[in-house]
Amino acid sequence: MKEYFTRISVILFLICSVITVTYVLFIPPRPGVADQGDFQRVMDVTGLKEKETGTADRDMLFFRYVKPEYEMAPVNPLRLSGLIPTTSMIYPVTAAKLLCRITGREFFSTEVLAVIYAVVYITALTLCMKWYAPGSKPVFTITSVLSLFVLLDGNYLVWFNSLYGEPMMITGLALFIASVLNVSNKTGPTDDKDILFVVISSFLFLGSKAQCITALPFAAFMIVRVFSLKYRNLLEFKTAGYYALRKSLIPLVLLVFYTLGFFIQVNITCGVDTKYNSVFYGILADSDNPERDLLELGLNTDMAVEAGKHAYLPENEYKKYVPWSDITLEEFNRKISNFKIIRFYLQNPERLVRGMEYTASQCFQTASSLGKYKKTDVEEYTHQFGRFTLWSDIRSRYFPRKLWFIISFFIVLAAFTLKKYIKAKNTPDRLRIELIWVIAAIGIFQFPMPYLGNGRADTAKQLFLFNYIFDILFLVMAGFLSEYIVSLLKKKQPLS
Repeated sequence: MKEYFTRISVILFLICSVITVTYVLFIPPRPGVADQGDFQRVMDVTGLKEKETGTADRDMLFFRYVKPEYEMAPVNPLRLSGLIPTTSMIYPVTAAKLLCRITGREFFSTEVLAVIYAVVYITALTLCMKWYAPGSKPVFTITSVLSLFVLLDGNYLVWFNSLYGEPMMITGLALFIASVLNVSNKTGPTDDKDILFVVISSFLFLGSKAQCITALPFAAFMIVRVFSLKYRNLLEFKTAGYYALRKSLIPLVLLVFYTLGFFIQVNITCGVDTKYNSVFYGILADSDNPERDLLELGLNTDMAVEAGKHAYLPENEYKKYVPWSDITLEEFNRKISNFKIIRFYLQNPERLVRGMEYTASQCFQTASSLGKYKKTDVEEYTHQFGRFTLWSDIRSRYFPRKLWFIISFFIVLAAFTLKKYIKAKNTPDRLRIELIWVIAAIGIFQFPMPYLGNGRADTAKQLFLFNYIFDILFLVMAGFLSEYIVSLLKKKQPLS
């Protein structure tokens, strides 16, 4: 009976997901997200070029209007193979290019890319619903219903029609979660194809954006954990752990090579701007004594004249240290490093807390001020978007954007899951809780990254993954609460 209930419920979830995504993304005018200058990095490595239009026309579209069409160019096969570490967006983009050619389109379209993302994302979420709590009707019902509103919120889906890394990031994470849940439902030793699912989804998630670098150790832990389950019924625990570590060595080395290689490539092109922002628009913007902070960072004190400025102002707005200028590259970028920035905050914890309070004030906002429609579809620029955004509207309006609230949430989650982990008697239940801990750890490490790595520049957008993980954990807590309420009601029922 439970199996029949799960099967029907999963089918209903799938149907509702398709209807929701179709309404949000594919009913004209089709929404998307305008380019704020990030697309070029993706285009350069995935075989896309700007259409032949005037420079003035292209510049007019930035920030204000969606640009869906691009010329298609060849891509280096070494990038597709991963030998040249490249954003994992190259795979859905390549699939979309192929689909565009098959259907006779002259240009690549992000609207076709949105179809690819939608199919993969809906599939991943449906598998998550199928495998998360197959034996608990209350947990399954509450989680699946809420997931339709939370994880299919329009302010998540609208990014699918763009060349930003955000849709690849949440789609990759959803696949990673589904792959581990699949393993948790195995009664016998884990099959090689199940392990391969976990490894591939890890590559897709970690390669989506450079900011996912902090998730590398947690994904690696889960890969080793899944490998260990292959031997759980055959060997002693210690021996199984040894075999797991040895057998997982090759995928781990490849994962580290790919993730670090991708991060280094992005850092070469974006590191100059982000370091500038982290110091001038972060540390110095929040400083009572900029000269002292500069000395502590090993920089010239005359840089204090640029305090509070980010790297994207007009050149005449800077006094001396213009981003990418020779003097800035020599006196600033050559002398500063991410290690020095992190060390500064560790030596000044009160400044770190102040920065995290600012970060908290920017969380829970998945809407953006970027244009949402093509110029041909609207009379004038608008960033307003309201298709199926009930959850993100409630979250941004009513959830406390305070550091104490975020810390309290994770403490409560830790307490609930630790109690359930201690009570859990079987490996599947424990693996699911370990997965929750891995997801939470990824979210915790994502929270400080925007401020530490980019100052106050674009903080809300850089918290996209944190917000998504918070929503997942919110669903987990709702499932736990429903299970707890049902158990209380059963205890109160009189014995017949």
